[in-house]
Amino acid sequence: MKRIEDITACMIDHGLYLPLARKLAQSYKRVLYHTPWERGFPTINDCCLGDGFGDVERCDDFWEVKDEIDLFIFPDILHSGLQAELRSQAYPVWGSGYGQEIEMNRLKFLEMLQLTGLPMPKLTEVRGITALRDHLKDEEDKYIKISKYRGTMETWHWRNWKLDSGTLDMLAVHLGSVRELIRFLVFDSIDSDIEVGADTYCIDGQFPSHVMEAYEWKDKSAFGVFKPITETAPTIQKVLDSFGPLLAEHAYRNCFSAEVRGDIFIDPCCRGPMPMTGSQMEIYKNLPEIVAAGAHGELVEPEVEETCCCECVLTVKVEKEEWANVTVPKKLEEWIKLSHCCLAEGVHGFPTYECRGEEIGWLVAIGDTPRATLEKQLEQVKLLPDGVCAGSDSLVNLLKEIKEAEDHGLDFAPQPTPEPADAILLD
Repeated sequence: MKRIEDITACMIDHGLYLPLARKLAQSYKRVLYHTPWERGFPTINDCCLGDGFGDVERCDDFWEVKDEIDLFIFPDILHSGLQAELRSQAYPVWGSGYGQEIEMNRLKFLEMLQLTGLPMPKLTEVRGITALRDHLKDEEDKYIKISKYRGTMETWHWRNWKLDSGTLDMLAVHLGSVRELIRFLVFDSIDSDIEVGADTYCIDGQFPSHVMEAYEWKDKSAFGVFKPITETAPTIQKVLDSFGPLLAEHAYRNCFSAEVRGDIFIDPCCRGPMPMTGSQMEIYKNLPEIVAAGAHGELVEPEVEETCCCECVLTVKVEKEEWANVTVPKKLEEWIKLSHCCLAEGVHGFPTYECRGEEIGWLVAIGDTPRATLEKQLEQVKLLPDGVCAGSDSLVNLLKEIKEAEDHGLDFAPQPTPEPADAILLD
């Protein structure tokens, strides 16, 4: 393996992990950034992601410069065939490979749960929107999922017919002619208020000795502590022990996250987690070495100084057909992680994108203790530019959840956890 400062890396992404490319560019010789853009009628919006930044180089066709590349990085799922081809040509690749199916194919994931003997969630499989309507007519408190097409439908909560039947109407219109062909998985609610996750990475079935144990308030905020695996929740230890051998079968070399509710492994994440990728970027002081060595099949333990982290989602309200434009304050440049954007005349521009909501990235804080981390996060929120909002209000509920987990015997950090009221942002 080349020295870190001599490596030319190429990241294949769809815009989400642009902050990771920029972080690695601080250590590697060059970082090329490629997003798929070729189609019958190419658009500027598809081809401008990652452009204009002085640290990374937008690369429209990496095949033209393949011989200059030392390392390929696939931080997201997809492109497993391309990863396999590059590895067959002896290129080191950081990526999930065909291990992506553990996340993309929910039925395969359930088969793996059964194979490992881990507890199984209760569910019903139905085919088509009509069958889904019939099944849900008299049901309450269910969670609806599909496989593979996360841009079409994310997991959503069915409360009851009176409150959510309109969602089925909208879904039928959204799915159009294929609405009766989709396989829906209807999961029972899990009788537990405790949901904890482990954010780490896996190299050919091996995990580092320390991981990030984190709690998330769905899509709004997360709080994590870096600790030995042996000090994490027992259910997390069981999941990592059980899935390591399965990931090894796929030559898996990427980030990996596990969300556990109660004693049930509910969701695998075979990519950089969102939230928590930004925190790992800042806490792992040797991240470039972790990625480069991991792509060669070598596990490097993370080196850290701070052990606590917090992330809040950043949003901007614009019309779906309108570009969002953001100027990042100098004091926040290190801590704001913006995705799906380009840089023009000092302004971060976010092109219109079919799956884009209001989210533009994450605000990250790290510290030695949970309290110091929370205080830093709240101070950073006050520095955000006009028009940019952070999901810091959710930290109140998130800290309540952590406190409840501690009441059930799950230690969060060696230091005291802040009170929920401490997360209220005061002028």
